[in-house]
Amino acid sequence: MSRSTAAQKEGPEDASLPLRARWSMLTALSLVTFLLLADDTALSVALPSIQQEFGVGLDALQWIVNAYTLSIAAFTLLGGRLADRHGAGRIFLLGLAVFVAGSLIGGLVRDAPSLIGARALQGLGAALVAPAALALIATAFPARQRGVALGVWAGVSASALGIGPLFGAVVNDSFGWPWIFLLNVPLGALAWLVTRLVLPQSQPAPVRKRIDPVGVLLSAIALVGLVLAVNQSSNGEWFSPPVVILTAITIASSVLFVVHERRTRQPLVDLALFRSRVFTGAILVTLLSTAVMCSLFYFLALYLQTVLGLSSLEAALSLLPLTITIVLVAPIAGLLADRFTGRTIVTAGMLLLAAGLIGLGTLGLGADAGALAFWLALAGVGIGIARTPTTAAALGSGVGSEYGMAAGVLNSVQATGLALGIAVMSVIIGSSFGPNAAFDRDFDAAHHAAFLEGLSIALTLNAGIAVVAAALAAVLMRPGPQRGT
Repeated sequence: MSRSTAAQKEGPEDASLPLRARWSMLTALSLVTFLLLADDTALSVALPSIQQEFGVGLDALQWIVNAYTLSIAAFTLLGGRLADRHGAGRIFLLGLAVFVAGSLIGGLVRDAPSLIGARALQGLGAALVAPAALALIATAFPARQRGVALGVWAGVSASALGIGPLFGAVVNDSFGWPWIFLLNVPLGALAWLVTRLVLPQSQPAPVRKRIDPVGVLLSAIALVGLVLAVNQSSNGEWFSPPVVILTAITIASSVLFVVHERRTRQPLVDLALFRSRVFTGAILVTLLSTAVMCSLFYFLALYLQTVLGLSSLEAALSLLPLTITIVLVAPIAGLLADRFTGRTIVTAGMLLLAAGLIGLGTLGLGADAGALAFWLALAGVGIGIARTPTTAAALGSGVGSEYGMAAGVLNSVQATGLALGIAVMSVIIGSSFGPNAAFDRDFDAAHHAAFLEGLSIALTLNAGIAVVAAALAAVLMRPGPQRGT
């Protein structure tokens, strides 16, 4: 799609906002998104402390992590539609309030089931905030500036992936894990007040569309079923009864969702969005790149701690070249996306990511710090280049008041990619140890070698996935007639 065509098809922006107000709003939205993502990644380093205090097993810890992801998967499409119906600003503030409430509960509870419930409430808040934030950016910034704005937002968001574990390690060691949640309360309340001041007057859709309850239910069942199925299969038991049943539920509910959305007059997701090959390409690239990126963070952290023997804080510091390059490159990629076709930029980014993954796969038992930093930085450049124009392309397919819908689909795909990426890498790396093995700092040399073998295979597979994503971007994200033309 050419820039002129995009401007005509994307619907009206909020041209009444002065430049300073737009950037003040973007700053507030980015910082809130940073808070949500940093909190989630900070919790990962505190899981051993939680396990020791509650005296629970790995299953309970898995639910403490997954409750957040499952809640996002279940409610993010609804969050996008609510943003279109009631105004993105209102839904953003509501979601932030829900997240803060979940954080307060999470910091006060003293048993695993209550903490799991608090995490689910946090996920509900995040499911409302994320699509609303993207819809606000898409509405406030004209097409010629939207890439830069999304680049800033993406860069700040990515920085949370690196800073979150550092924050979590410091807070957990100094004050205890509950303060990872409790610090969100004053920070979130302050963010709510500031955001309330800088957000434009939230305008609902001119014609209020009803919320599609059947679509909400079917989409939630399909997405949650998929996430649960891939988590259950992470031990390599792809054909176990739970996985088969969950997969069948996911397929059946997905088919029913598509049939229902095609027939209902006011669907939760307008399937006509997928008539745009640019939107379809952006969604597929998002799915694959998220799977690669998130699994990269998780398993490289394991490598740094179990094989190289680094502490959680040292491991988080070692991953900074990855996050810093994403932060620096994402706004530049947005600027380029405002001037050139996104297809070329995304394709180049995914190929650079593939090269970085191949390089990381060559690291051994005594990895050189310089080589590690170089390959991490190269992967970060690839992610930073690809992510912003991909997001801009997906949002650009939203017409008029449907930015929230497009953002909801995008965030649902990201949650799915996260679950798929970690599950697939868990199977590959875990197969090196056997079905019942667990990662441990006290691995002997044989276990280290087995871990490295599995990690190398997994990173090579991820490099192949990145190449496939590059090919999809080259084929699908090319200019041409789009939806509504």
